[in-house]
Amino acid sequence: MENRDFDSFSAMVNNYFQNDYRERGKVKWQGYFLSDHTSALKRENRKHEQVTQRLPRMSLDKIMHVLIRANANYLYVTVQQDIQDAQGNLLMNSTGMISSINDLGFFIDNDYYEYETIRAVKIEN
Repeated sequence: MENRDFDSFSAMVNNYFQNDYRERGKVKWQGYFLSDHTSALKRENRKHEQVTQRLPRMSLDKIMHVLIRANANYLYVTVQQDIQDAQGNLLMNSTGMISSINDLGFFIDNDYYEYETIRAVKIEN
């Protein structure tokens, strides 16, 4: 190919990409998502759309009684915090086994909860 043919071709290609080419953006990359990733995204969206049902508020004594019983008998508990998001919905309930209890709060797995933020606790069957 001669130099002027290459310059002409190069000018034509540059003109195409500058004026005529339309980037498909996000659509172009959707084929690269794995089905596992897609299902995880759908699960995450469903999780954010769920509204947590409010459990009846419990006193601190009842909360501590349930937690101590669950800890002594290796039972799973569901904890509802009295913390709301921007829309006024409660945070998602957490379920797990209590790993330790102290005077200010307790651990479920690696998550720490202070008693003052807890609305209700229930033992899971």
